[in-house]
Amino acid sequence: MTVRLSLVELMETIRKQFPILLVIVSCLSLCAPIFAQEQIPQKQAGPAVRLNLIITDHSNHSLDDVRQEEIQILEGKVPQTLSVFQKDERPVDYVIAIDASGSFKDLLAPALDAAKTVIDGNRQGDEALLMSFISSDKINTISAFTSDKSKLIDSLKRFKTGMGQSAVIDAIYVAVKAAAEYNAVDSTVRRAVILVSDGEDRQSYYNTDALVKLLQATNVQVFVIGIVTQLDDQNGIIRPSPRAVAETLLKRVAQESGGRLFFSRSHDDLTRATAEIVHDLHTQYLVGYQSTNSDSKENFRKIQVKVVRTPGPELTAITRPGYFINPPVVKENDKKKSKG
Repeated sequence: MTVRLSLVELMETIRKQFPILLVIVSCLSLCAPIFAQEQIPQKQAGPAVRLNLIITDHSNHSLDDVRQEEIQILEGKVPQTLSVFQKDERPVDYVIAIDASGSFKDLLAPALDAAKTVIDGNRQGDEALLMSFISSDKINTISAFTSDKSKLIDSLKRFKTGMGQSAVIDAIYVAVKAAAEYNAVDSTVRRAVILVSDGEDRQSYYNTDALVKLLQATNVQVFVIGIVTQLDDQNGIIRPSPRAVAETLLKRVAQESGGRLFFSRSHDDLTRATAEIVHDLHTQYLVGYQSTNSDSKENFRKIQVKVVRTPGPELTAITRPGYFINPPVVKENDKKKSKG
């Protein structure tokens, strides 16, 4: 049987069904963005990265007149867009670690003079800890963290040299941990270690790999004054000289931490090195970017910073060589006996 609807009856049917049709259309319109999102997945950005940066010229002197457009940052080999560029003059919590082993006996006095100059340069909010070291069991806190300049300078009189197998790696390790853990949640300060040593490690509990792991996992810059002139510089048949080994260690410590290394061969060298350290402790650059690398499975991501200034001599950018997405926790089995 054929059903025929009059125009009036057809309009009445549509009127009655209109609310249902309206609901169906509304649901489809709400679901459309979901379907579109599933079809075109959005790529997430990588982590926000912040780095301290020191710029030096051909004479190894820090510069304060670098412009943002002169800085290039690469993560891996991919250029990144700089979003933060400013002077970083935050207060600093730092450790001064001075070699007190027998081989450093004749060098202790100038080392203490350098420490006094650094302390005299402290600004409001700065705190320092003084540490002496000989062997692994003779790493001693001479003065705990304090902002009292007079107390720190007076404590320098308590440094004495002694006998023992020098443990430079252990001393750096302990100093870095002390700086990293002091008021660790306070992001309004920077953290550093100033090491004055000949760099000759004879018998440390930690090895170099464990120290590097700690340096990469913490945001503590190490500034090194290496006084290596009294070390033997004669290479053996199969081994480099004690001086070469010491220099290699000190270079790596400064590099992995984003700090600086100064080899002092004279009183003038020591004076210049100390002045540079005082400057860098209190004035650096803070740079930052939003990483475009969201796909990498690498936990440690390598960074390279360049300074492009034309015309003019080449400048050197000093910063950490990379960063961890999830910094490792140092465990007991990471501590390996190194051969003396």
